[in-house]
Amino acid sequence: MSDDPGRALAVTDARTADGVIDSRPWVQITESSASPADAGEVLETADAYGRVPVVVRIRRVPPIRLEAILIAVILLAGGVVIPVGIELRALLIVAAVVAVVAGLANRLIIRVPAGSVGLVMRGGRHRAALANGIHRVAPNMMLSHIVTTRELGFDVPVTQVVSADGVGVIVDVLLTLGIEDHAKLVYNITTGDLDQLLHATAQDTVRALVRETAALDALDLGEAGAERLRGRIDAKLATYGVDCRAVTFTRIQLPAPISASLEARRLSNVQLAEEEESHTLNLRRLADRATLVVREQEARLRAVELEAVAEASRLASLEQRLTNHPKAAAYDLETGRLRVAQQLAGNSRAVVNVGGGDLLSGLLSVHEAERAAKD
Repeated sequence: MSDDPGRALAVTDARTADGVIDSRPWVQITESSASPADAGEVLETADAYGRVPVVVRIRRVPPIRLEAILIAVILLAGGVVIPVGIELRALLIVAAVVAVVAGLANRLIIRVPAGSVGLVMRGGRHRAALANGIHRVAPNMMLSHIVTTRELGFDVPVTQVVSADGVGVIVDVLLTLGIEDHAKLVYNITTGDLDQLLHATAQDTVRALVRETAALDALDLGEAGAERLRGRIDAKLATYGVDCRAVTFTRIQLPAPISASLEARRLSNVQLAEEEESHTLNLRRLADRATLVVREQEARLRAVELEAVAEASRLASLEQRLTNHPKAAAYDLETGRLRVAQQLAGNSRAVVNVGGGDLLSGLLSVHEAERAAKD
């Protein structure tokens, strides 16, 4: 695959619901080139498609300043050949050393931008990977690549895959990638080929997983399924220094008729659960009401029993008093009779029965008759 983004893009066209063609770049892992001074800025700059390069190739090695080296040679020769004093000769030699350092300064210091690793070469061979910061190196060592240390998100849309029970399932996953060995990534594969390899590996792994899973079980693919995918993908990427750190399912979609059936079934289950809950609540209300009625009846029965006990106690007390004080009881009885007779003496409507009957009973009958007439 070409390094030119225009050639590297495999553009896919898909019509949206409005009939508009949606074109998006397929390649997600890219690289770029820059000078050592601009490498850090290029590594953080997104292109027209919003992609940030993973690798920046150094296209121009900082040159040795020949004019400074020539000045150093002239100063050194003047200090050795021209007969001058010791102080002036030492000054010329120091100036020559300073000129040499100035001529080689661009090759003695390598600056690696933050958030990246710098790969250096010597004699056409890879020598070391330098962390971000400023490093002093030998003049014959050159910075060849700047590689990012950030994690990468890689989207893998998978077309319809037949599940274990013969149902087409659409699955999209998102890979979280990290670069473990930057030299392997740069020297074992290009970014374009890595992009294609990731797509092919992820799609093949997802298809294999879905083929082993029933359609309804595919909806519940969670951490266990993601871990299986991660392990399989990671094993194939280890050769290129890339580590698959996480897999996330972003979409799992069944055919429309099955989805509609599942939705209707779930709605029915929800309604059934609501009806069962309402029925349980009604039963609880009826049980509470029955318990309340029982408790009210028990309270009434208890009140009657207490009233009967109180009345029996009162009668027993009265009977005991009559037994203990018969004369006082007779006196109270006669006093009550006289009181009733006095109340009825002035009543012209009262009828007094004199004869064989009981006088008290007659008076009481008259008293009751008077009360009835008043009512």
